Amino acid sequence: MNSLTYNELLLKLLDNNKDRHLFNDTLLVNIYITLLSLNNHYYSEDMYMKELDIIEDFLRKINNLKVKIQLKRKQEEIDTLVNEIKEIYNSNKRLIDNCNKEGLNVVKELETNNPVNLTSLIDDLTKEKIHRVSINHEDAEKREAIIDMLPNSKYHLDNGTLYIGEDFSIKLEDFYIIFSYLLNSNNYAERYGNDKINESYMKLLNNLIDLVVKRKLPTDETIIPIVLTYLIAQDIDYLSLTTNKFNILNIKITDLYSFAKNEGNKETAKWKNISIPNEYLCNKIKEIISKGMYYYQNEEFIIENITNHGSDFKISINTLDMKEYLIQNISNIKDQSLIKD
Repeated sequence: MNSLTYNELLLKLLDNNKDRHLFNDTLLVNIYITLLSLNNHYYSEDMYMKELDIIEDFLRKINNLKVKIQLKRKQEEIDTLVNEIKEIYNSNKRLIDNCNKEGLNVVKELETNNPVNLTSLIDDLTKEKIHRVSINHEDAEKREAIIDMLPNSKYHLDNGTLYIGEDFSIKLEDFYIIFSYLLNSNNYAERYGNDKINESYMKLLNNLIDLVVKRKLPTDETIIPIVLTYLIAQDIDYLSLTTNKFNILNIKITDLYSFAKNEGNKETAKWKNISIPNEYLCNKIKEIISKGMYYYQNEEFIIENITNHGSDFKISINTLDMKEYLIQNISNIKDQSLIKD
């Protein structure tokens, strides 16, 4: 892996390579950035407050459990509360584990019915919760800076640190924590006015979240937005790309007029007999992908920009053809940075 470039890793994934060793932090960060685009770079303090409420409720119930055990309440009553706490933990494992810096086996500690063990669990989780609250303002500033830079800035990883652009860096552990809200599908808004399209959109979103939560390798469906998001900040030779497999379904009339004199080119996308320049098309794709506006429909990958006035740009391409297009793009990237996880 040390000599593998990220471009080579993506090519392997596009070729359906299922080697588990291909899943690493560089890919994981790329998935988070993809989710950030699907979230439309939106963050609200309400998201933080809801997560804080979950942690505090969890700690409060563990303390109640400790008290019940100390008061020698009926075992049935104790078991009921243990199961309730375990349900909260299983539903919010990632969130609670962010406060579990000691790596304690939370479920095992709950099942001991030992007040000393429960006190230790409460103390450890509370200590980290207080720490995260104390640096919330700092986390908010970092989050805002990262949201402003991604996905349009190049990044690389080195020794557990994520470097973005020219002079920004953050520890990976902190990056994952401050963007943990991206792993909750309730923090995303529906983007389209059509129920079936929104259903497809949310399915793709949940599949991407699943990659992070379960550390799964991308499928054909999920690798496409991951690679497209990665390509946004890359230097690509547009002139050498073949884009004739894209179907132009909607385009601004004003833009179309400017291309009206373009002679037919077999290698470029077209609106009827008008050739659409690669640079225009690829920049449009980058712009819309950065806003997370895409979905699948009838084995086609659809990229569609929705504004207050409706759809102003829409293209489609067969999934297999899109993978070929992405392979072509990666082959045309000038920078071949090594993975340094």
